[in-house]
Amino acid sequence: MIYEKRFYKAYLVPDTEKARLMRELKGHEAKVTTIILLAQNDGYLTQEQVAQLVGVTRMTLYRWRHYDYVYQYELERQYDLMSEHYSREFRRSSRRKLSAESIMSDYDNVMMMMGLT
Repeated sequence: MIYEKRFYKAYLVPDTEKARLMRELKGHEAKVTTIILLAQNDGYLTQEQVAQLVGVTRMTLYRWRHYDYVYQYELERQYDLMSEHYSREFRRSSRRKLSAESIMSDYDNVMMMMGLT
């Protein structure tokens, strides 16, 4: 999602979620860091780049994603929270703004357009 100008706030994993992840993944910092990087990624980093940043191999990341059920659940949960965040942000940015035309009645609007008021 690369845009010229961002009208929305980027998703950041809150500290409470980080503490929850540490508790659920039994203090495995590499897994927690990987989940946070993938959730806050916004499409710029590949899986291999994330693995290099964390200090694990690409295959280790693959194994976590496919065989570690707690990791899978927590990653999906963060993706859902990220999706919910961006849905809220896009809804907020695309909300219809009130204008004078929408407030006035049709008759008043026509009279104003014709210059009779």
